[in-house]
Amino acid sequence: MNDWENRVREAFDEVVLPDSVKERTLQAVDALSAEPAVSASEAVFAAARRSRAPRTRRWAFALAACLALCAIGFGGFSAFASETAQVGIDVNPSIELGLNRFDCVVAARPLNEDGAQLLEGIDLFGKSYDDAMAALTGSELFLSYVGDDGYVEISVSSADEGQAEALAEKSDACLESLPCHGSCQTVSAENREEARAAGMGVGRYNAARELMELDSSVTLEECRTMTMRELREKIAAAGGNSSGSPSGETGAHHGRQSGGAGQGMHGRGGDSSE
Repeated sequence: MNDWENRVREAFDEVVLPDSVKERTLQAVDALSAEPAVSASEAVFAAARRSRAPRTRRWAFALAACLALCAIGFGGFSAFASETAQVGIDVNPSIELGLNRFDCVVAARPLNEDGAQLLEGIDLFGKSYDDAMAALTGSELFLSYVGDDGYVEISVSSADEGQAEALAEKSDACLESLPCHGSCQTVSAENREEARAAGMGVGRYNAARELMELDSSVTLEECRTMTMRELREKIAAAGGNSSGSPSGETGAHHGRQSGGAGQGMHGRGGDSSE
């Protein structure tokens, strides 16, 4: 192994990449830099080949650097695009935002027809959570649903407790700025999957489940067509908790009850997990 090959391998030792990627790259370098054996009939061209060898090696070294940069770039994009948290927003529109570890939006999913209409014409990809929520809650369609008698339920799910808590706090701040009632909860992955299986956002699903426990005549299909305000009013009428904190559940609940921005109560309670 010559000096330049040693330098390539030493440089790769400093690169944080999967071993399989490193090995394939180094194999490509070795293949490009290998000089074919010189036969007797080619002896007259030996000097020319030796003069081209440094050029071949330079190209191989450049290729190795490019491959390493591409691999590093792909790893960075993968980290940016990977979802580490989900935030469900239920009013009557129901949507879910997928966020990466940097609290940037990498996915926006409608969970009902109104949610699909809400997301039309709003480009949220790459926005910070704060900017995405500002764009959503500032849209004309969203504001038509909230008003003084609206109710917004925000559900945060993440395996990273620190990220979940930070997103819940940002959600609380967003709720404070809205002219309506609302609450925020951190929820388990299991709770989120149950809601998805039912074809509903987590906030709507939890409210529907609570209402059905209080009133056995109510069906999940009926709850699916109700606004969050209607669900909360029916829960209160049936003797339940209208604050958005489902009865019988424990964990971190972030809630605010008010009739306008900056008014009312803002508090914490339990996690919506089984």
